Amino acid sequence: MRFNDTVLGAIFLALAVFIIVSASGFHTPPGQKFGPGFFPTIVASVMAAAAIGLIVKGLVGRRGARLVELDAWFSQPRLVVQGASVFAFLLGYLAFSEDIGFLIVAPLLLWALIWLLWGHPMVALVIAAGASFAIHQFFVQVLLVPLPWGIVPYFKLF
Repeated sequence: MRFNDTVLGAIFLALAVFIIVSASGFHTPPGQKFGPGFFPTIVASVMAAAAIGLIVKGLVGRRGARLVELDAWFSQPRLVVQGASVFAFLLGYLAFSEDIGFLIVAPLLLWALIWLLWGHPMVALVIAAGASFAIHQFFVQVLLVPLPWGIVPYFKLF
């Protein structure tokens, strides 16, 4: 899928405006010149300027060009389902990981996704289990970032 620069510029301009408006609501601590919204506002302002440049380039440079062009793979339903499944599984993780827990949701979703994309359920099971465990250990042990436990603590294995 290819987007005209005008479309991408409009999307990034809207995102920049949203960031600037959101950052303006951050409270500035007393006695400080700059609050937590200063840096996001600067970055979003530069992003807005670049977005305006993209919009101008898209309007001037490609007169008569389509705003969105679909690639050939969009005509194959199987590939569209596989592509959409990645986003569906991400949304599934966001929806269920907090309540059920990373150690249950991640391996199940990863297994289903690898099986859907590759078609080998046993290979997918091994990869999903190993990758989920490795990701969990890396985040919890190395980066000290807690992942959601969900219902896992309720199971007393030992």
